[in-house]
Amino acid sequence: MDTAERIDKLEKELSELRSCISEKPKKERKPREASAYNTFVKEYLAEQKIKLGTSYNHKEAFKSAATAWAKKKEQK
Repeated sequence: MDTAERIDKLEKELSELRSCISEKPKKERKPREASAYNTFVKEYLAEQKIKLGTSYNHKEAFKSAATAWAKKKEQK
């Protein structure tokens, strides 16, 4: 079998595999409910955006949110 025949054969197999994959029904999932941490961080970052305005830095705000969450958990 020469190279051109092998390529044709592989392309045909690949096409068949792709059609099998696309025929599978996709499961519909309900989105997960946000955890307490997710909700806290979302609200904290929103507050920081308003408070800091143009000097808002997402990386720094996220670090601050994680620290604030840890302190909040310690208080419980």
